[in-house]
Amino acid sequence: MIYNIIRYRAILLVLGVLFGHNISYSQKYDDHVYRLVISSSMFQNTKPEDVEASTKILAAELNKSGNIIAEFEISVCVNENELLDSLKSQFDILYISPIEYLKLKKKFSIQPSLVSEIDKNYGDIYYLITNQKENKKTLKEIKNGIIYILSNSEGQAPSLWLDKILKDSNLPSKKKFFKQVLYDFKTTNVVLPVFFNKADAAIVTESAFNLICELNPKIKNEAIIVLKSKPFPNALFCFDGRNKDDERKSFLLKYLQELHKNNYGKQVLTLYMVDRLIPFKQEYLDNILELYK
Repeated sequence: MIYNIIRYRAILLVLGVLFGHNISYSQKYDDHVYRLVISSSMFQNTKPEDVEASTKILAAELNKSGNIIAEFEISVCVNENELLDSLKSQFDILYISPIEYLKLKKKFSIQPSLVSEIDKNYGDIYYLITNQKENKKTLKEIKNGIIYILSNSEGQAPSLWLDKILKDSNLPSKKKFFKQVLYDFKTTNVVLPVFFNKADAAIVTESAFNLICELNPKIKNEAIIVLKSKPFPNALFCFDGRNKDDERKSFLLKYLQELHKNNYGKQVLTLYMVDRLIPFKQEYLDNILELYK
């Protein structure tokens, strides 16, 4: 288990919003310690410099307010073993990917409660894009090419989606099909190589693609969207099924759902390109489950 606030500054941002603003919600719990368990996989696609800058701004505002009453314990888990070890003790909030949830729910009583809403969807939509100059309009036509994926690790939704579409097309696995599969958390590092003839294709979120096209309209004109995925939830906020304090859960649930209504919350959500947090529905996992079929 790791307690690391410096390395993952984004945690300070989330916790500052949760416990440092509108303290009237949390006064009745000020004698308790809130325990948050965070998977490091949730720091996909985050620019460290943006996180650091936003954290400094938030910290300054919180110091001015002097309203921080609640105590909290942060467990940032950098691998599966640390996550398993951390969940042996009771927690208040667990922030993990849906893929991690599907693994962990077999061993622990976990209650998914909230998901991220992005562009009025309950998750990320992914594009497989190519460059019109290369005139590659199908998956088969990018065989033996180089592909970039917007993610900093294998085993996340975009990588699994690529596995699925290759399998459904009766094509080899990605490691055999492509000359090289590369991962990066910055949109520019994933998309631009396709248009500078350094890569044949890229997988990027719809929201990230739209943003980079706003900044550089030429990309939109030159891009071919070969395939478009269904929405995949990218994050789950979960409660501990062992915790029977429903009032405590209600407080946390209400606060998280109202993050988008205050300036601090908007900072956090904008950083992760999320509009707001919405109630979880079991059906939101259907598209993730299809990736394993």
